[in-house]
Amino acid sequence: MPFDQLFCYFEEWNERSSTLTQHLTLNKESATGNYMGMRLYSVFQPLFNAKKQTIFAHEALLRACDEKNQPLSPAAAFAMPGTGNEVVYFDRLCRVLHALNFVLQAPKNAELFLNVSGRHLLSVGSEIHQGVFDRLLELCGLRPEKVILEVLEAKVDDIAQLNDAVEAYRHRGYRVAIDDFGCEHSNFDRLWRLTPDIVKLDRSLIVQGTDNKRARKMLPKLIEIIHELGAIVVCEGIENEDQHLLAVDAGTDLLQGYYYAKPSSKLIHGMAKMNSHNEHQHFHTA
Repeated sequence: MPFDQLFCYFEEWNERSSTLTQHLTLNKESATGNYMGMRLYSVFQPLFNAKKQTIFAHEALLRACDEKNQPLSPAAAFAMPGTGNEVVYFDRLCRVLHALNFVLQAPKNAELFLNVSGRHLLSVGSEIHQGVFDRLLELCGLRPEKVILEVLEAKVDDIAQLNDAVEAYRHRGYRVAIDDFGCEHSNFDRLWRLTPDIVKLDRSLIVQGTDNKRARKMLPKLIEIIHELGAIVVCEGIENEDQHLLAVDAGTDLLQGYYYAKPSSKLIHGMAKMNSHNEHQHFHTA
């Protein structure tokens, strides 16, 4: 794979010190990032098909450490870039880092969820600017149709600009997932305008559903409405058996959470099987 071109793109030349900084490096068959004093790593969490018990895709998640090797939350890491160009560059660096780590161990035709920063969407303008990532993704060995771009729509106030960005991505072959639907500013008006391919429900809906009878009754209706819009539904943040059973009974398409698998630098391969020794059967990874 032409990884050398990737590394060249993520180089920074300092004229004052005459030094070259590599923001993307490959060591022992895994890639790491280095930006603004942060060390950047990839971890992956699988999404399971609720009916077939198979892995549908993996979601890439960022792990970061500061100069003192103290962990930083993804939100803190993404708050580091200041200018619009820095935001775009950092978001692009993280996505390429994840894509590279994914293709180094993923089977053929595997699919990947990549998060897109809301600040990135507001900073990207022209088609030429957007096309840069397509080329970088191609260098990683991934095609747009194997990538689901995950957007936290509640963090973007300009719904018109968000809709334009979503349409541009879908036109280029990507599928688009809306994350954490049901929290903050999320509403069906936004969903109807964005027409995403996948909707990930905020985990608060599952938590409330296990404790509140009204919420439990509303969850299947919510999923039914989203299905009528032509979107696949993900129940994420599943942490226990009650939440698992609620999500499955409500008709969700995909499942994700610590109950099935924690984020790991290594991809999980094979099928998800049923644990027969439990009174209530649930998934475990093969």
